[in-house]
Amino acid sequence: MMKSSTSHQKNILNTVICVLPDNRPVTSLQLVEEFEKCPTNFHPINKTYDQDQDADLWREKMLIGKRTTRYLCQSKSEGLPGYIVETLKIINEKEIIPEGFSQLTRTADTEQKAWRKKQLVYRLTKKSSAKQAVTDIILCSRMRQAPDGFTLAGDINGILVCFKKSPVPHRPSPSIPSQNISNLEKTIENLKLQLNCNNALFQSQDHEYVQLSSSYKLSPKRAAPKPLMYSTGTMYVHTDVEGVPFLLNPGLKQYNTLVPIKYDVTGVQLQYDFQLERQVLCTTKPQNVQVTNPFFQ
Repeated sequence: MMKSSTSHQKNILNTVICVLPDNRPVTSLQLVEEFEKCPTNFHPINKTYDQDQDADLWREKMLIGKRTTRYLCQSKSEGLPGYIVETLKIINEKEIIPEGFSQLTRTADTEQKAWRKKQLVYRLTKKSSAKQAVTDIILCSRMRQAPDGFTLAGDINGILVCFKKSPVPHRPSPSIPSQNISNLEKTIENLKLQLNCNNALFQSQDHEYVQLSSSYKLSPKRAAPKPLMYSTGTMYVHTDVEGVPFLLNPGLKQYNTLVPIKYDVTGVQLQYDFQLERQVLCTTKPQNVQVTNPFFQ
């Protein structure tokens, strides 16, 4: 179902394209002996505009043998890049080609002589500088003058060659911003200075740390909070590890092992008579006579 819908849309698009006029400039011309052998991207003019008859430009009657034919082909994509056909003209076979014009001397398919008695010449011009260009070519076998909107180039063996010229559209050049050039240059210089300052903040050294540039001001807007104090001993002494808590690394908890018991004192009564302490007290005489030592007798 989807494929059928896509094909239908493509057919509609092709129909619309065929109906709309193709106002693109003609970029190249060729001549062939058989219009079926027209070069790639060229379109043969094999029918006349007014009577839809054979548009052969050789027009030589032969009673015996193969008939010689010549068909004009036009393209809107091939040819010299950047050049378009500006105008056409019909001249006699031995007439000197006008200055700036080109001619077709051989057929593209069989390399045979292109014309007899008369020939078609054309002038190429750069598309960027052209104001008008040939956008369509028709051949007429009965009419004696060009149809409305067409210009007569001349006749070749009784066939009128007519062409349509249309203006060549040119895109306007992009407008320059109205911003002052001096202000723009200042803005660019400021951006460069900011980039250089940011690069100068950190200078790479041979050691493994980064040294701050001397131009960078280390002045915090507010005082840093005081670190929490932890007691690391029985005396309040300032050490290099002040403020660092003495805690066991939580990562060591996974290595919880049992310490082997060397001495089992469970159920044993421990007795101590303090004899040594008594002897010391008994040999110590108090300096204050009012204080009596109960162990000093």
